[in-house]
Amino acid sequence: MGWKVSVVLVVTGILILFALGLGNDPRVIPTPLINRPATDFTAPALDGGEAIHLEAQRGRWVLLNFWGSWCGSCLQEHPYLIELGKKAAARSDFVIIGVDFRDTIEGGRAFLQRYGATGYRHAFDPEQRIAIDWGVYGAPESYLIDPGGRIRLKHTGPLYAGWFEQVALPLFAQGGGS
Repeated sequence: MGWKVSVVLVVTGILILFALGLGNDPRVIPTPLINRPATDFTAPALDGGEAIHLEAQRGRWVLLNFWGSWCGSCLQEHPYLIELGKKAAARSDFVIIGVDFRDTIEGGRAFLQRYGATGYRHAFDPEQRIAIDWGVYGAPESYLIDPGGRIRLKHTGPLYAGWFEQVALPLFAQGGGS
């Protein structure tokens, strides 16, 4: 009789753990980086121009978007990033930096040529040094950095239409240290 009670208790425990897990979003990967200083980097630009230096953007909100030409979900979010690039260009307090990682320079350039320029610059990170420093698990991943240089948000997966208005602008309204 004791073994039957044990089996019931084990099965009940498993069912409780399963039920608790159903409420979790599997796309949300926690990060210890929230509210910590952003890790600075200097990287070659995908366009071959002047190197990209994150610290140079201090005083502005920065959306750091990690992507690669090999990433199907990056293609899915790309039309929205083109739209978001136009919004960033119209604002003096917001800039986007793409980070093309684990890619070839030819692959990254061909992706932007084929699917459309985003209107902002892209750092080139073929050996994933920046991505590793930022704890990137996959692509696309985006981080929102406040004007004081602190990471305020991590978004795993493709950004979606309305993300800027629903998620970023409320954070802008809360302010960020300078």
